[in-house]
Amino acid sequence: MRQSAASPAGDAPPRMYFIPFPTPGHALPMSDLARLFASRGADATLVLTHANAARLGGPVARAAAAGLRIRVHALPLPAEAAGLTGGHESADDLPTREDAGPFAVAVDLLAPLFADLLRYHPADAVVFDGVLPWAATAAAELGIPRYAFTGTGCFALSVQRSLLLHTPQETVASPTEPFLVPGLPDAVRLTRSRLAEATLPGADSREFLNRMFDIERATAGWVVNSFADLEARYMEHYEKDTGKPVFAVGPVCLVNRDGDDVLERGRGGEPGAAAEAARVLSWLDTKPARSVVYVCFGSLTRFPREQVTELGMGLADSGANFVWVVGDKNAPPLRDVDAAAGGRGLVVRGWAPQVAVLRHAAVGAFVTHCGWGAVTEAAAAGVPVVTWPVFAEQFYNEALVVGIAGTGVGAGAERGYVWGGEELGGVVVGREKVAERVRAAMADEGLRRKAGEVGESARRAVAVGGSSYVAVGALLDDVRRRRRHGG
Repeated sequence: MRQSAASPAGDAPPRMYFIPFPTPGHALPMSDLARLFASRGADATLVLTHANAARLGGPVARAAAAGLRIRVHALPLPAEAAGLTGGHESADDLPTREDAGPFAVAVDLLAPLFADLLRYHPADAVVFDGVLPWAATAAAELGIPRYAFTGTGCFALSVQRSLLLHTPQETVASPTEPFLVPGLPDAVRLTRSRLAEATLPGADSREFLNRMFDIERATAGWVVNSFADLEARYMEHYEKDTGKPVFAVGPVCLVNRDGDDVLERGRGGEPGAAAEAARVLSWLDTKPARSVVYVCFGSLTRFPREQVTELGMGLADSGANFVWVVGDKNAPPLRDVDAAAGGRGLVVRGWAPQVAVLRHAAVGAFVTHCGWGAVTEAAAAGVPVVTWPVFAEQFYNEALVVGIAGTGVGAGAERGYVWGGEELGGVVVGREKVAERVRAAMADEGLRRKAGEVGESARRAVAVGGSSYVAVGALLDDVRRRRRHGG
């Protein structure tokens, strides 16, 4: 982990571009990141598609009005050229999973537009989403230093790297047989049923290996939405493994103070967003402290109907108050759940102001898919979690939260879903288990105490002199040094 020296006096503000993959789990933290660096003196440009600029532009505009050097540059998504219709510019807004392929093609077609932006409006550094290698290529061709924003933590990155390099998952006889992930600071055991698709036997792991090595060669360092007290040993481990510095600057959600930024985060400017935020928070205001479990599985999870029913009835049977965000616009009506809950539940369709909800005194636990943004937001708020991974690296994040950080309990998901094929996945966690795990998390004083300690550590990390504050300064110093010496 890199630490900062004093910045040379009189330096011009480093001009930095921030470009995320257009989906909330990537664009939200990148937007926070751009504002964070602007608040420390950078001249920041956040590069988004037009629709995402409308969603995320409010906090940026307020930061600019307050005197920070920050702006949004909107690029038109080449949807028609990719065969994508309907004006969809974010992965969570795609009407069907069949649109994911054309959407990915459209995103790749942003490459020449971004290259032109860099050519005509030069930058001192580009912070690029790790799933957008063309952004690094465009910067490299112009001699601009590149920093990869990882989108997840160093623990999950270390696990994924070990699985790709050493393939321990290929030594076990069944999907449920545990195996040791080699070369990590802790003894981490997984099963094949808990792996990201890229690491499963039969996947084209060579393609993912090559992509991983390409990113490692391209980047000057890793920008990570994490903090030292959460996973310091894995930051050091990942630095050693890759030979590139880790700048752990999170939790970046803490750049959002109470007020409009946190209330509109992710949906600012959309019709009804402010009213929906007010409805949710007003409902929470009527509940006792730590009496509500908040339930959200991110923007991309689409449970099969029978799993939606089991989850809802489990929440009703838990006896707890709950706010349940149902992200799937096509999810069935939940009248049976409403009746069984007897007024204890609030079902929200589509979106809720998650950071504001987690900060609310009424919230006592968070049922989450373990997307990294959700993990860091819970950590920042000091809220214990009930972990229910669904796909990608989410099971690795669960292993960190439950097995190492000690701030969560598992919901009992022994396997995930194939993204895009959830309807074939059936029920993973039944209502009895849901009710049991929610009750256990809400009653566990030790879990609550540990989560509270982690929350305090997160807030110390971003305060002046904290580890994440220092890491932001270190990255800015690195950009300035490379600018002085020509990249």
